[in-house]
Amino acid sequence: MSAQPIPPADGVTDTERVLAVIWSEVLQVPDVGVEQNFFDLGGHSVLLHMVHDRIVARLGMNPPLIELFQYPTVRGLAAYLDGNAPGAELSVGRGEALRTDGRARLAGRRDGRIHRPTLFGEGDDNE
Repeated sequence: MSAQPIPPADGVTDTERVLAVIWSEVLQVPDVGVEQNFFDLGGHSVLLHMVHDRIVARLGMNPPLIELFQYPTVRGLAAYLDGNAPGAELSVGRGEALRTDGRARLAGRRDGRIHRPTLFGEGDDNE
């Protein structure tokens, strides 16, 4: 099933058109409105991975997958990808920064360097 692009309309961006086509293909629905929720249309996490792969292929963008959950409408996701959503200015390095921070915390736990509060509010610094 090949989805047809949304015809040009006032207020619909190129990114929104591409995303609507991607969602239409992945969800196998003929029309996707820019304000419809991906999950309300039958989407789920596995299909969101397919959407992500197509975004990478067609738009040349590689957003962190979590952001696709954060922006479940075509309009919201397009705004995020285009840098027009709240917090989007952080988007370029945000995914890598989160991964780096997560890796550092994990390494600290492995080495026993993480300050862990106890039930009584005192820390266990593994000294």
